[in-house]
Amino acid sequence: MSDQATHWDDLRFVLTVAEHGTLSAAARALGVRHSTVQRRVDAFEKKKGVKLFERTKSGYTLTVDSRHLLAKLRTIDEEVSALDRAMAKQGLELDGPVRITTTDSIEAAVLTRHLAAFREQHPGAVVQLNLTNLHVDFSRLEADITIRPAQTLPPELDGEIACDMAMRIYASPDYLERNRGTGFGAHTWLGVSEPIASSFVGAWQRRNIPASAVAMEASSFLGLAHAAELGLGLAMLPCCVGDLSAHLTRADQFDEVLVTPVWVATHRDLSASVKVQSILAWFTDAIREDADLFEGRRAKPA
Repeated sequence: MSDQATHWDDLRFVLTVAEHGTLSAAARALGVRHSTVQRRVDAFEKKKGVKLFERTKSGYTLTVDSRHLLAKLRTIDEEVSALDRAMAKQGLELDGPVRITTTDSIEAAVLTRHLAAFREQHPGAVVQLNLTNLHVDFSRLEADITIRPAQTLPPELDGEIACDMAMRIYASPDYLERNRGTGFGAHTWLGVSEPIASSFVGAWQRRNIPASAVAMEASSFLGLAHAAELGLGLAMLPCCVGDLSAHLTRADQFDEVLVTPVWVATHRDLSASVKVQSILAWFTDAIREDADLFEGRRAKPA
């Protein structure tokens, strides 16, 4: 292969910069350093003898002569991702990497315990756990399965509802003793920020909680729970988080309950894989064992 041959890895850096518009955003998406992205793009342009990007203070934009390449780069990206998924279907054993993405709340409440049981049954498996409240791009095989709450699955995913997740309002006993009001506006609130703010929880918050009453926002229910434990205010939390806390109690003056399904899902292109189906079935059953906790029927631990 000549020095002028184009490798997909080079094109991947170019495409990511073109789609994200800045080196820092591209670096986050690729999981590499800012300097690595700049070096790879500069080297690619030098090797090819072309200028693909206009560098400005606000970021990188494709030159007029290069804009037609974007659609072709995306097509190549989709074909490479499809090839990766097709190859993944060949795996029939539960040995090797098992990539799971979930939220920090689900991991803290139940998943670590289930992972220990999974590893005991499948000692050859190496669990790679990605904790995030952000969307995970399954088309790039960033995970084999996802376990997370959602009203509906995106069209590229296929899965099953393991149980529901109920959410209620929690606070520390000390806060509730000091603040006995029954109106939303009479309290200090701990609210959600992005990406959770784009969910049904954020919609409930915007409908019901005056912006002036929100003293703190967080992108994690665990973060909100910790703040509520310190008596900083009320928080709408998953029951699997609030009921497990020895320092929180339900604010019974509010009867608000939010409910959303908990899905165990994978990319549709992986759904034919025996390995992936085995992982899906195992974790669907495991999450169902904790339905009482997720759905708010489990008594607070002593």
